Amino acid sequence: MAYTPSKDYKRREREQRKRDKKLAREEAKAAAAAEEAETASKAESEKTES
Repeated sequence: MAYTPSKDYKRREREQRKRDKKLAREEAKAAAAAEEAETASKAESEKTES
């Protein structure tokens, strides 16, 4: 008889993929915010040097 994964296993796999995607989105958002802050601080330092 062939083995088929349970629906519970499939549900856990699907939820794990959702968590992974959410984590990736949050990391990308944090990286973008850090880059924005760096750009802003660089612009501010150039502004005060002039």
